[in-house]
Amino acid sequence: MPDRQTSPEPPDAQLAFAAELRELRRRTYRKPTEESLARKMGCGRSTVSAILNGRRFPNWEHTAAFAEACGADPSKWRDRWLRASRQIEEAAKGRPSPLPQLPFVGGPEGKGDALLAAHWYRNNREFYEAASARARQARSEIRVTYTRRYPPTQYTTPASAAYFRTILDWAGEDSDDERSVRRVIGIPERDGVPDGDMLSWARQHYEESKHILTYEAGVLRWTAAADGLNMALIDDSVVFLAFSGGPRQKLNGFSVEDPTFMSYFAAYFDQLWAALQPLGTYLDAVDGSGSGRPAG
Repeated sequence: MPDRQTSPEPPDAQLAFAAELRELRRRTYRKPTEESLARKMGCGRSTVSAILNGRRFPNWEHTAAFAEACGADPSKWRDRWLRASRQIEEAAKGRPSPLPQLPFVGGPEGKGDALLAAHWYRNNREFYEAASARARQARSEIRVTYTRRYPPTQYTTPASAAYFRTILDWAGEDSDDERSVRRVIGIPERDGVPDGDMLSWARQHYEESKHILTYEAGVLRWTAAADGLNMALIDDSVVFLAFSGGPRQKLNGFSVEDPTFMSYFAAYFDQLWAALQPLGTYLDAVDGSGSGRPAG
């Protein structure tokens, strides 16, 4: 399908697709320039600029080359491109574009095509083994949260212990890459008093990680008497979500590899992170105020 020359007011679907391409490029490690994208796409820089600004809808070949240049799997963009193409065609005919029917994202036993390809993990071991394997492959950035009622040292499965070790090892590894790990740590409180076990682990964790220049931890004062929703965001596309509760070892979850899905959680993480106190500063304040006594 040839590139479409658009009117001064491009269709909404065209503008939305351009926004998705911009987001993919924005979240790419060492964001490619328009010149480098043009070389890989086999077109001029002005064409790339028009595509990214929504003035021109790309053909499939340009879309696939763009995705590959940004480190994404082109096959995962095929359905998006087809859907946008159909909507643009309907808009050109003066018809309202029908809302697409979203395919069902199957459960752990489900198979077949889905709008989002989710990988389901039925237990603690499956989740942590998958998250560890993906973290070891990270290129530039890992963002994680830990908001649970008990410290990691009270979850004794080898898979969970290996996961926490993997994150620190990756951050501390000698590499020419620009690496960054940020971890949100929820420390439970009761009547303003931090939980003793969690506080003890936080001190231990600070001593273990403070020399790693690429690792940062911030403290979320956690007052809910329940675990939070925990997540791991790896690079620009992979989201792991964990659900826990009941027995301490009870945990399951899923992962999704999709730049748009990732962007929602990344925005949430970043606004949460901006409000947190660094772990070292929090510990100094607790020790100085004398409020570090165990809750209970």
